[in-house]
Amino acid sequence: RCFMKKDTRIIVSFCLLFFILAGFLFVKQQRESAVVSKESFLTQEKEENSAFQEEAKQEKGQEQKTEVQTDRQKEKECAVYVSGAVKHAGLYRYYGTARVCDAVEGVGGFLKSADRASVNLARMLEDGEQIHVLTKAQAKKAKKQALAPDTAAGSQTKLVNINKATLEELMTLPGIGQAKANLILEYRTEHGGFTAKEDLMKISGIKDGVYNKVKDLITIT
Repeated sequence: RCFMKKDTRIIVSFCLLFFILAGFLFVKQQRESAVVSKESFLTQEKEENSAFQEEAKQEKGQEQKTEVQTDRQKEKECAVYVSGAVKHAGLYRYYGTARVCDAVEGVGGFLKSADRASVNLARMLEDGEQIHVLTKAQAKKAKKQALAPDTAAGSQTKLVNINKATLEELMTLPGIGQAKANLILEYRTEHGGFTAKEDLMKISGIKDGVYNKVKDLITIT
């Protein structure tokens, strides 16, 4: 009987140990499952948040793009003609405001032979105007002619038609340099030409002194 009681106790002890171990393993497995579930939930939530943020970012970008397009549609399209010592002479189109430097860059930039000082790169553009860039050789020649007004006047064989003359031809007149010649071309574009020789004094920088030097050398017909 003692052996039977002892065997029974051993069996009961093993059973208890088995149940304790099984319970421990069950609790551990449940905890691990809970941790995995939590991590999966956090990962899924993070992915959903990222997707939402990306979608919101795309919507905002599309709205900004639409606003820019709408603003551009409200602005008037303008165009200027760029000629002379530039890589691709032709029309430069823009919206709103722009400067001469933008127009030159828009047609490919200067040629190596260009005299960059012949144009005011900081000047604001006006719709319909023409910008002519001289070569270094042309600018040098025009400067020499401007420095010798008496000789130029004495050798003048025909009158300069200020309604048709090119930039270089205008610069042969005494007192008319690159800047004033460009302003004359701009005036012709804006007003359709000069109706009287005296209208030349409407150009900025051309007053009685300069006009008296050129009045007998110019014509409008």
